[in-house]
Amino acid sequence: MDELHRHDLPGKVIWKINCRADAVDRQLFIRMRDAGLYLVYMGLESGSEEGLDTLHKQITVDQNISAVKLLKSIGLMFEYGFMLLDPSSTFESVRDNLNFLKTILADGCLPVTFCRMVPYDGTPIKDELERTGRLRGDVCNPDYDFLDPRLEDFHNGLTTVLNVTGWIHGLKAVTTQLQWAWHEVAVMERLFPALPGMLKYKKKLAGITKASNALLLSVVEDLSYVFSDDKPNLWDPDEIEKRREGYLTDLVKVRDAFVYSRQDILLGELERDSAPVLIEPPARIAARA
Repeated sequence: MDELHRHDLPGKVIWKINCRADAVDRQLFIRMRDAGLYLVYMGLESGSEEGLDTLHKQITVDQNISAVKLLKSIGLMFEYGFMLLDPSSTFESVRDNLNFLKTILADGCLPVTFCRMVPYDGTPIKDELERTGRLRGDVCNPDYDFLDPRLEDFHNGLTTVLNVTGWIHGLKAVTTQLQWAWHEVAVMERLFPALPGMLKYKKKLAGITKASNALLLSVVEDLSYVFSDDKPNLWDPDEIEKRREGYLTDLVKVRDAFVYSRQDILLGELERDSAPVLIEPPARIAARA
């Protein structure tokens, strides 16, 4: 960080880091922020204490939440890894995970993302699953049996009722597109002049993010009760897909309206920064002196 300041690079470059949630320290991260840090990626992984134990994270749910709150309070963007399902999962832990995501994303700062834990070769979890006879698949596609077989039905139901690819994975997924938009905001705020209307734009972006998050988390939670308590499934996949497409349409409309109306400022700054600098030869400088 001292070298970045010595070379006058803060404000001209931005960078990101990966770290554990228990490594987030206010004073250190303020100093890194001022030296160009704009994004912190953390493997939060679970909102359940049991899940964190299973994943050998050696961290608590409260520590994860505290790290997120601290980063928000000092104006740093964050991203996170999260496993909705793992070999220890129960329907109660799934709902704990959903409540955790609701907590850290309540302000619409980021879109929802999650996955099912994959037991990679060489990990203690994979070895334990193999020892207990729960490991399935092969080294390229490892899988496992849940202790509660209804969770497998729940996982399959998610991919049937909810097009997870369209929400979380893939270039045109809601999560991917919203993350891209938030990254663009970070770049504009840190590397360009203050843009008029930025606060209003961020509020609109947060509104779209909150709405899509609320729908996704509601669908997942309701489906958990469909498979745990035999409640009726009231969600129509076609209606969910229609609303997903609506969020993406709103995002593009809001984003383009903001960026295109300010493109003269953005392009002007790029042209100014890329303009050639005339450096006079030492002999001419000496002659003038």
